[in-house]
Formats: sequence, C-alpha cells, structure tokens
Amino acid sequence: MSVPAAWQAKYTDAVLDPMRHTCDPLADAVAAQLERKRPSQMIDEVFARADTDGGAFRDYVEHAYTIPRWVNWDAIEHARHVNLAFANVRAIALLVSSLVEGYSLSKAAHVLISTGRLHQDVLKRVYETSQMTHNISVPDGIRPGHPGHRTMMEVRLLHAMVRKYLRGRGWDVAQYDEPINQEDMAFTIIEFDHLAIRGMERMGASLSNDDKYAMHQLWRYAAYLNGVDERLITESLDEEIYLYERIRARQYNPNEESRALALAVITALAGQPPFNLREELLFELSRLCLGDELADAYQLPRHKGWQQAVRLYQLANKASTLAHYRLPGFDRLSETLNFRLIRKALVDNLDANPEKRAFRHIA
Repeated sequence: MSVPAAWQAKYTDAVLDPMRHTCDPLADAVAAQLERKRPSQMIDEVFARADTDGGAFRDYVEHAYTIPRWVNWDAIEHARHVNLAFANVRAIALLVSSLVEGYSLSKAAHVLISTGRLHQDVLKRVYETSQMTHNISVPDGIRPGHPGHRTMMEVRLLHAMVRKYLRGRGWDVAQYDEPINQEDMAFTIIEFDHLAIRGMERMGASLSNDDKYAMHQLWRYAAYLNGVDERLITESLDEEIYLYERIRARQYNPNEESRALALAVITALAGQPPFNLREELLFELSRLCLGDELADAYQLPRHKGWQQAVRLYQLANKASTLAHYRLPGFDRLSETLNFRLIRKALVDNLDANPEKRAFRHIA
C-alpha cells in the first residue's frame, strides 16, 4: 500500500517528538486538585465539583460529554456486536498479543514497572481491563451517561493520577519523556484496535472489512474519551496501521523490563477463567501473534508439543468465523454466550462490593 503524502507529513518526527512531552491537560488539571482514591470515587467527586466549583472539573466533564461530529453511532453499535461475537478470541489476542507487544516500547513499559501496576497483582489489572472492554460492549455502553462511558472517564483520570504520582517521585523526563504521553496514549488505542484484529487473524478469526471499519470507529471515539490529542486520532484503520508502524519504528526497544512484564502477564493468565488455558498454550499463542522476532526478544519459552493444539485452535476459529458470517443466528448465539461467560468471570474475580472496585460498574 502506498502511503498518502498527508500521512507522511502528519506523523513526522518533528510532529511526534513534541507529543512525547504532551500529556492530557484537561485530566491533569483535575488530578492536580484531587487526593488519590479509587477512580470511581474520584469521578464521583469530579461530577460533584463540576457543579459546585466549575473550572477544570467542568471542563473535564464537558469534554467527555461533547460528542465529536465524526462519531458514527451506527458503526459503534455494529462494533459492539462484533466485540461480543468474537469476545473469546479477541480477549486472548488482546492479552497475549496486543498488550504484550505494548511492552516492547520500553519507555512506556517503565511506567508500569515504576507503579507496580502489572508486575504486582497482575490478574486484578487484567480483569479491570476486561471490565472496561465489557462495559463498552453492552447496548449504548459507550454513550455519555452509560457504564462504558463512565469507565472510560475513570481510566482517563487514573492515568492522570499516575502521572501526578510519578512526577512527585522524581520521574526522569530526560530519559523516559513524559509518563503516559500522547504518543503512548495513541499506541494504547492501537493495541485495542489494529493489534487485537491482527492477533485475531493470526489465530484464525479474520473479520470482514465492514467489521474492521466498525471496530475502528469504536476505538476512534474511545481515543477521544481517553484524552488522545485529535491530531493523533486516525480517520481510518489503514491510517492507524501507518501510525503504528511509525511509533514502532521510533520507540521499539524491548528490554529486561519489557520481558518481565510480558512473562508476568502470560504466566498469570494460565489456568484462569474464563478461558482456563494452559501456560504452554498461552506462550505458543503469544509467539504466533507477536512473531518470532519479538517473542525471542522476550525469551518466551517454546513448547513444540503444543503447536498442534495451536493449529487446532486456529482451525476452530476459522470454522467459528465462517459460521458467524454464513450461519443465520450463530452470531447472536455467540454474543449471548460470550457476554454471560465474561460477565461471570468479572463478577467472580472482582470485589463483590462495587465501592471497593477501581471501576464501579460491571455492565
């Protein structure tokens, strides 16, 4: 594919370098006035103070409740169905491929090491990620005032509080750039969209072009809600793939911290609901999705005896995908079963008291 000149001009080093020193002014202004609490409690305070104090609190809420003119609700509703119909393979791709590849950007990975968010209590963080994706996959979930939209606001504020915490501990900007900066935030959206789709394809589940378009529209809006600068919110999946290639070329540097994070996530997932997969199989699936170059950089162990299981899993996904597109009713059945399976896993593995969860709602 030839690269449009507009994309080449849009994502030069001269444009992207300042993004590494730009964060999220709206969320950071709110975080500066808050004490650290659970994100759900902080959002409650933000809503209350938006009415009483105005200022940064009102600006934050108004931004989240302003719907950009390019938001395509029909496509987002379409994407919601795709998310649920392919929830099993998509979740595995997200966890052992997308998020794990994100650790190869060593400056971004250092944030997680510094906060302990993914080498301590790994499973809780993984389930919280699943809680976010689950909440935006219910009817109207990501519309303002609904559970997925609120969860996005909570996640955005959590990132701002992490930046505040790290700066207070003397974060080395000269070495690592700003923590959770705009370029890193844009790459996170890529993980949930392009890299998840790529991982699904490598595991045998290839989406139609219409489904890919819809998924991009969903994550384009999610990027806005997460505070990504509109200059880094891509207009198409192809543009997103080009941005992925540019960021990877600039930031790819897997190191020992990257490796530690990758191994921590994959080993923590072994035998855990809702998938209950063996560690050996997870490592082989991760290698399949990441490719040997990055898998070798992470020193992911090989389990050749499980390669046949990987091939069978690919065949099963191909058959399921064919049924999804060809067999009437199969898609809705998959959505229903996957919704119940993932919701049960969240209810069973997150705190039973909503007030003790980082993100209050399980839709």
